[in-house]
Amino acid sequence: MLYQPEFLCGGLVFPESPRWHRGLFYCCSVDEGTIFCVDKAGNKEIIVQIRDWLSGWVFVGPDSDDIVLTSVFQRKLLMRDLSGLSEIADLSNLAAFGINTLVRARSDVMFIGSINSRFAKLGPCPVSNPLLCVDREGNASIASDEIGFANGMVITPDGKRLIVGDSTQACIHQWDLDTHGALSNHAIFARIKGSNPDGICLDAGGGIWVASGRDGVFRVLEGGEITDRVNMREAGATACMLGGDDGCTLLITATNGHDRKVVRDHPSGRLFTVEVDVPGAGLPSWY
Repeated sequence: MLYQPEFLCGGLVFPESPRWHRGLFYCCSVDEGTIFCVDKAGNKEIIVQIRDWLSGWVFVGPDSDDIVLTSVFQRKLLMRDLSGLSEIADLSNLAAFGINTLVRARSDVMFIGSINSRFAKLGPCPVSNPLLCVDREGNASIASDEIGFANGMVITPDGKRLIVGDSTQACIHQWDLDTHGALSNHAIFARIKGSNPDGICLDAGGGIWVASGRDGVFRVLEGGEITDRVNMREAGATACMLGGDDGCTLLITATNGHDRKVVRDHPSGRLFTVEVDVPGAGLPSWY
């Protein structure tokens, strides 16, 4: 099926990492170092502001407003709670340039994408950007180097599988995940030729919605069959997340380009919604 998105709001520099939590949508604006709450009418409210880029972030649980977030260039995981901001882990010895996307398992283990060059380009990556892990005690390590550039990440509802979009290898990876956060049995969930997987989310039918820049947003099944697409026209999709009262509202973050000299002076970041048939499931959203 081909969907047409509905505009929700604009005025963001580079929106990413949409989330659904306790009846509201949220997203970050990477370059602005902010996290916004967004209501159904598109009204935005800043709930977090840091002095760095902010890319990956999650709520720590279904009944908590505490947030874990990535301070991109400081290469630190931070916690925002009622007492303010505090450091959870320093990943600077594992990530030479920055850290990116983030997902947190119910066991409190977190997986983070590393950035070891100024910015990854499409195609084979010249350096390794391994998937990192931070355990519940704050100890950081490399979880897997079987990846080009980790972007969107989800954990299945049973907590037994981690699925990761790879922006430079045009594919989606998967691993078995144990209760201690260890990964095993790496496999390719789907290869999507010509794609640039960025943010992803999981639905209850086992499909993965993938934001893929100017290629738009599509739903892919294990093995590579694409069942649905969203026509984003000139907007480059950066991420997507299922939420809403019935879990069937797909929130999409998008921008017209990645050139920071352009987007800073002419913000084109926008949010769109699409009503789909299969509700969301798994993490980073809480249902």
